[in-house]
Amino acid sequence: MLEDIKKTWEILEPIREISKEDFEICPFEVSGKLKTDSVLFFINEKNQKGILLKDDNLETALPKHGCSRLEIIRQNISVEGIENKYIKVTCLEVSLNYAFSILVSRIIQLLIEGSSPTAATIDSVNELRKLLSRSRGPLPKEEEIIGLVGELIFILSLVEKRQNLWKGWNGPFKASKDYTQSDIDVELKASLQSGEPSITVNNLNQLEPVLGRSLFLFHSTLVKNPSGDISVPLLVKKIVEKIDDKDNFINTLFAAGYSIEHEDMWDSFRFSLIEKISYKVTEDFPRINQNFFINSSVPDSISKIRYDIGLNKLDKFKIENEILINLIYQSYE
Repeated sequence: MLEDIKKTWEILEPIREISKEDFEICPFEVSGKLKTDSVLFFINEKNQKGILLKDDNLETALPKHGCSRLEIIRQNISVEGIENKYIKVTCLEVSLNYAFSILVSRIIQLLIEGSSPTAATIDSVNELRKLLSRSRGPLPKEEEIIGLVGELIFILSLVEKRQNLWKGWNGPFKASKDYTQSDIDVELKASLQSGEPSITVNNLNQLEPVLGRSLFLFHSTLVKNPSGDISVPLLVKKIVEKIDDKDNFINTLFAAGYSIEHEDMWDSFRFSLIEKISYKVTEDFPRINQNFFINSSVPDSISKIRYDIGLNKLDKFKIENEILINLIYQSYE
């Protein structure tokens, strides 16, 4: 859908350049799924992009989104001589047009699924607000970039086998397991090469198998290399070339904090891949869990548990990467 949104803006842009109207409007076509006049795109005299959602609901309050760069109002607007009530959503800053297109994509998707214009707007803005509340600017911390690289290395391995397998990727949404497919869970880790390779486990449940499900650990070892062939943008490009559902993948990346607008900055973090290793997390896999505590109950005074595991002592749990990929592939069918 993002590609269709981009094409609609491209139709409007040359018209806007020569227009003397307050704003130029173009309907957004979703064949057989939405009424022709239910979603209208516009670019105003300030070159700000926005959408109009036809809506007769005047009672439900629109979201207080707390973003000075986004305007959401109800307004009576005349289109081709006919006045209707609309929800008007405007992006007030040109540099945020890509993020705005993702918001628009989500609103339209919810409309297609049956949400009212008011509900679609409220839900989409709330989702975006949650994502932005995690943002620290164009780039996250280096350790988070390394973590995302590790996740994308795994996703690339999957889509090289079957393109739809990326859809089990949950890492950007802070789910309990980074990847899930059928009855298989995978925890994804990455770290820079050091004297003794290790991973950091951030809570008691991260390496705890769920009853009836198999848990695996996939770890990538990286080394910083300015001319390396591994970076988030390079991995994204390879993955996108292999999948059809590009829009949802890009939306998932956005949830991870990645923006194509800043890909040059992301690409400055380059690595070389030293190795990638898969492990089966069995009952005797070294980890801390609730069984370490009296009555298997964590004391209230302990608010967080974080520990490291040395990978050099895990040889007995290693499995071939291809075995893990094939297990996921077979579980999908």
